[in-house]
Amino acid sequence: MMKKKILIMASLSLFLGAFSACEDFLNENPQADFTEEGTGEEDLVSKYKNQAEAEAELSGAYNNFKADIFQQENFMLNDVQSDNCYVGGDGTDEEYVDMINMYATNKKVQLVWEQYLSMAGAATNVLENVKLMDVSAIADAERKRIMAEAKFIRAWAYFDMVRIWGGIPMTNQLVPALTNDNIERWYPVIYPERTPEDGVYEQILKDLDEEQTIQYLDSQHKGGFKASKGAAYGLLAKVLATKGEKGRRDYTKVVEFCDKVIAQGYQLVGDFDDLWKPDNKFTTESIFEVYYTTEAPNWAYWTLLKEYDDGSVTWRRYCTPTHDFIAKFDKVNDSRYSSSIIWKNAPYDVYYPADNYPFSYKIREKNSEIILMRLADILLLKAEALVELDKVPEAIDIVNRIRERAGLGTSSLNRNMGQSDARLAVENERQLELYMEGQRWFDLVRNDRLTEVMTKHKNKDGKILFASLQPFRAKWPIPQSEIDKNERLTQNEGY
Repeated sequence: MMKKKILIMASLSLFLGAFSACEDFLNENPQADFTEEGTGEEDLVSKYKNQAEAEAELSGAYNNFKADIFQQENFMLNDVQSDNCYVGGDGTDEEYVDMINMYATNKKVQLVWEQYLSMAGAATNVLENVKLMDVSAIADAERKRIMAEAKFIRAWAYFDMVRIWGGIPMTNQLVPALTNDNIERWYPVIYPERTPEDGVYEQILKDLDEEQTIQYLDSQHKGGFKASKGAAYGLLAKVLATKGEKGRRDYTKVVEFCDKVIAQGYQLVGDFDDLWKPDNKFTTESIFEVYYTTEAPNWAYWTLLKEYDDGSVTWRRYCTPTHDFIAKFDKVNDSRYSSSIIWKNAPYDVYYPADNYPFSYKIREKNSEIILMRLADILLLKAEALVELDKVPEAIDIVNRIRERAGLGTSSLNRNMGQSDARLAVENERQLELYMEGQRWFDLVRNDRLTEVMTKHKNKDGKILFASLQPFRAKWPIPQSEIDKNERLTQNEGY
């Protein structure tokens, strides 16, 4: 076993890049009173000498929101894997996502796993190093704010991971430089077992605790590329709407935290299209969005819409809207239709005629923001919770508010419909409103609707794609390469 562990040290560069810790052990305790005798952590010391160094690494942790997982993979998992989109572009691994046929050696599985773990690790690195900072090096208020922002980032990463894989391995402490002398001690920390889903959710809720985290975040009433009280309350509401079995969730708490988001002062923009204009940064509806400029651009527009400023398309774009999804729109009155999908010429006819081909249109330019949370999402989540609390009229009032903004005010839904119809009304509105925002697959899984919806999903020729769907497909497999490195990991059922 020792020989194996020493050899494995050569493969730790990615992991330790995320969990970069102090280089040296000290014989004396750190001056900050955040460690406990006997844990081994009392030998660690912060690598930050001042607040500026902590802020710089916090900025680096935020930049994980600019990784592949938020520029393409979020849409592959939620929109392509669901009934929203065909895969669009070429690529065997991508096509397996579209066919809900993931396997443990799929490169997408490995990429998404590594990037989320790196995101969580970067946040942990900031959090734990700030804990250890000398009290003279940083004001207490700034220490608490930076720690709270790091917890938000980690909670986001873990929440997405637990939804994708279920139980995951978590390392929530610093790891020192490894040597032959200490590898026995730190090996279980670097290569932990999978924490069961309940344990992962427990950590997420701890990271999003109102008293220990959210109270130290800034308040704001418009979007930002920064953790805020509104973003944290929104994330917390989503967690509580997802955790555990549907019939045992605390939907009263979901409504409460959605209301705390709303209380921050966010407002729906009057024109839905204003959300997607590249120069409209941080609108009143946006809660958390990733900032891009022409000089520091996103690349999502390039894979989804066009190659150059002239709008040219010479190869297949990803995330092509499905026929069934397009058919759900009121194409005359619903303003979301032309804001979400644009029709243009394409040099291919894989799913539609080449002279009239639909493209996803929410990320339009290289300087377009990528919105990861906005008020309409939170309002519709509140409506979903109200339906489960059998407060259907209140829920449908919210849905009608969203529909009115879309131009459908003359076709308001009956606020006295039954609960089962109300569930479908909220689900339908979320699909139309949040298309290509990385929501659909998670929505279907959260509400136990995956099998029913996806077994009715059709291909371009109108034929059912999945006559049946095995329940284990709701989760992705653990990457085989990770199991090969970590003997403590177990594979998800069915893979």
